[in-house]
Amino acid sequence: MVQVLTKRRRAGMVGALLALTLGLAACGSQSPAPEVAAEQPVTSADAAAPDDAELEALQLGAGSDLSLEPFVSVTNGWGPVERNLSNGEKAAGDGRALTIGGRTYARGLGVHASSSLTFDLGGRCSTFTSAVGVDDEVSSRGSVVFQVYADGVKLYDSGVLRGSDGARALSVNVSGRRELRLVVTDAGDGVSSDHADWASPSLLGCAAAPSAAPVSAPAGGEPVFSGPLVITKGGTYSGNWESLDTTPVITIQTSEPVIIENSRLRGGGRLITGWDYDLTVRNVRGEARTPGQAGRSATRVVAGENIRNLRVENSTFSGGGIYVRSFKGTGDQGIRILRNTFRNIDGRQSDGRGGYNGQTNIMQAIQFNAVQGIANAEIAWNQVINEPGQSAVEDNINLYASSGTPDKPILIHDNYIQGAYPADPTSKVYSGGGIMLGDAKVTDPRGNGYVRAYDNQIVGTTNYGLAIAGGVGIEAYRNRVVGSGRLPDGSRLPAQNVGIYVWDIYGAGNLAPATFAGNSLRDNVSGWTKVGADGKTSTNPMWLPHCGYRGTTCANNVSLGKVTPASEAAELVRWQQKLGDAGVRVGAQ
Repeated sequence: MVQVLTKRRRAGMVGALLALTLGLAACGSQSPAPEVAAEQPVTSADAAAPDDAELEALQLGAGSDLSLEPFVSVTNGWGPVERNLSNGEKAAGDGRALTIGGRTYARGLGVHASSSLTFDLGGRCSTFTSAVGVDDEVSSRGSVVFQVYADGVKLYDSGVLRGSDGARALSVNVSGRRELRLVVTDAGDGVSSDHADWASPSLLGCAAAPSAAPVSAPAGGEPVFSGPLVITKGGTYSGNWESLDTTPVITIQTSEPVIIENSRLRGGGRLITGWDYDLTVRNVRGEARTPGQAGRSATRVVAGENIRNLRVENSTFSGGGIYVRSFKGTGDQGIRILRNTFRNIDGRQSDGRGGYNGQTNIMQAIQFNAVQGIANAEIAWNQVINEPGQSAVEDNINLYASSGTPDKPILIHDNYIQGAYPADPTSKVYSGGGIMLGDAKVTDPRGNGYVRAYDNQIVGTTNYGLAIAGGVGIEAYRNRVVGSGRLPDGSRLPAQNVGIYVWDIYGAGNLAPATFAGNSLRDNVSGWTKVGADGKTSTNPMWLPHCGYRGTTCANNVSLGKVTPASEAAELVRWQQKLGDAGVRVGAQ
């Protein structure tokens, strides 16, 4: 009933590249089989106030001060977002009292266009209020637009406000909404002097957060698990479920909204699966186990086909990843995979005797397959760590024949990906890596591309770090790609290859219309060291054969030179600091 996802490698292309000394065994494949059942911008890490790591989510009552709430994600056009101060300059805490039209406000958020602040409401509040305007510190200069989004839907637009205008009050109904996003744009005339204030931002009519469901367990023992669950009606489900064979742990057989939260799942089959569903997964711990059947591997923690809506947030998974094939949602429905942790994505096949047979099934941490024209898709603030000898992942994040839209691209940002290895880390042949964009050859330009991948960290993913292999309108910028070519014990990775590449692997640029076109690689940093059998090192940070082809551009990409294991270790520290600075927590609590 369940087909194993397979891909066909293009050995001829690999051989040709070996002749070019690249040796890139990239993800050339046929379609995966359907799985049945004027001022310099700063990065998100720089944009948050330094005390965000100290913030705790409030126990929301009748009214709460939003300026004290932690960010889910944050970007700011100049310097850090300031709490209870104006934007100021690049240093934290260098703003002034929040002042709009001569009136001073004791609390609020000082930002700079273009900015975006996202908060978790959890469906618990009824109204968002604020006074908005350009801060008096820029006098009559500056022009901005304030916008309020909830669950991806724009609920408020201020129109253009200038430094000469006074404050404008707003009140927005957010009843039942889970995510609030506050946006400031530059009004289309550039960002000079665009210092904007969200003054006295408040959430009204808020209920207290529900407490996590207690984990049932005997005194001193592990949690008690129930058998597999089939969900046929919408609602919220919490508990502990397991499968002792390859039966899915949870099967969803309804299109009504389903929430699975505060739960633990484990099993040798898929943990959560279904068709045509509207699913939220949050604060779940899931363990995909390798079943004791020859040729089987650990599999998906969340899988769905022809789905209406999927949100996976603040959950912790091991063994398996998330797979979505095709999307049929409308309105603000979409796919949002936010603030999760994944460990040891494991495609190693069982030998049926408690070990492994040396072969692998293709597994990813996150894969979209034929998810086309989706207007609301975001993969952000996830942490993926794979260990050699404990995992076998193909591409950690793979977009296969999948696309956003020109005005609403798929967003892949602020993720940390560490490690990608074959089942035998000493193998010379391996095609996996970090983030693969534009995988597949399609005939309709709308079916592959329209992605923005930015501010990601990709570390030690062997064959490649970041790739644009096809598609239209893909932008990859401000990413860090770092690989030493060595395992943690210092031994060499024979399959180590290239940090970043832009290569029309399928020849999609030759089609009419071209389906490799108009892509952009800019402002990335890459350090990728290869270690030869003789111990000598060389660097291969980028291979860009199709920059300048079909309107694809590459600019301001920087090589780090030689990379060491210590350089890789520093990236994890950098990521942890980034989380603290942005006030973001990942994984189940």
